Amino acid sequence: MPEKAVTTFQKWATATVFAVYFLIFIGGLVRVSGAGLGCPDWPRCYGLWIPPTSADQLPAQYDPLTFNPVLTWIEYLNRLVGVVVGFFILILAALAVKHFSKRLKILVPSLAALVLVAFQGWLGKIVVSSDLHPFIVTLHLIMALVIASVLIYVAMQARELRNPETESLKDGKQSAIVLGLWIAAMFQIALGTQVRETLEWLSREYPLLNAFDWLERARGIGIAHSVYGTLLTIAIVWIGRKQLKENRLSPLLSDVVKFSMAIAVLQLGVGALLVKFGIPQTVQVFHQWMSSLLAGFLVAWFIGLKSAERRARKPPEQTAVQPSTLELTN
Repeated sequence: MPEKAVTTFQKWATATVFAVYFLIFIGGLVRVSGAGLGCPDWPRCYGLWIPPTSADQLPAQYDPLTFNPVLTWIEYLNRLVGVVVGFFILILAALAVKHFSKRLKILVPSLAALVLVAFQGWLGKIVVSSDLHPFIVTLHLIMALVIASVLIYVAMQARELRNPETESLKDGKQSAIVLGLWIAAMFQIALGTQVRETLEWLSREYPLLNAFDWLERARGIGIAHSVYGTLLTIAIVWIGRKQLKENRLSPLLSDVVKFSMAIAVLQLGVGALLVKFGIPQTVQVFHQWMSSLLAGFLVAWFIGLKSAERRARKPPEQTAVQPSTLELTN
C-alpha cells in the first residue's frame, strides 16, 4: 500500500481526535449553561429539524414560557457537531476497511469507534428523555472519553507504520502503571461529574443560596474529589519524572509524558480556582475539558510505552524498519 494512503489515514485519524475533543468542549458548554434540555425532544428540536428563534415559531403543543432561544441553539449546535463527528468516524472506518483489512490493530478499533459513536448518539437521546439523569449524563461523558481513547490508539498505530519509534526502557512493565493512571483519571472524571451534579441539584433546591453555600453543603464529595485529584496529580508527576529520567524515550513519547504532567498540575490549580471564586462557569468548562485532555494524553502515554515494550521483546533483526512495512494490503 502506498505511503500516501497511510499518511492520509493518519491525518484523518488525528483530525477525528481533535473533532471529538471539540465536541467534548461543546458538551461542557451545554452543561454549565444549563442548555441540556434546550431541545426537549430528540432528534428534532421542538418538533422541528431547524430550531425556532422566537416563541411565536413554536408548534402549538409546546409552552412558550419554557423556550429560551439561546439555550436551544447551544444544544442544537452540540447535536450538529455530534453529527459531523459521526461522519468523521464513519469515513475513518471506511478508510480502515479499504486500506487496513489485514491490519487488525487498526481495522478493529476503527470499526469499534463507529459502533461506539452510534451508541453514543442513542445515549444522547436517553439523556434528554431521562430529564438529565445524573448517571446517564456521567455515562455520556465517559463514553465520549472512551471513543476519544480508541481514536487516539488508531492514530498512534497509523503513525507507527510511518515512523517507527526507538526507545530504550529500563523494564518492560511500565505501561501497566500508566494504564492504572488512566483508570484512576477516568474515575476522577466520573467523581467530578457527580460533584457538578450535586451542585446543580443544590442550586435548584436552594436557589436563594450563593455558590459558596452550595459548595459548603457539598463539602463531603467535594473534599473527596479534591484529595483524590491531588493524589492523582502527585502520582502522575512522580511516575512521569521517573520514567523520563530512567528511560530513553522517543521525542513524541517524551512530549506526551511532559504534557500529561503539565495538564495534571494545571488541572489541580483550576480546581482550586473553582473553590476560591465560587464556580465561575467559564472555569467549569475548561476544568472538565482539561480533565478530558489529561485522559487522552494518558492513553497516548500508555500506548507509546506498550509499543516500546513490544518492540523491545522482538529479536534485533525484527525491529529494523523494512521498505515493505507499508505494503500491508493490496
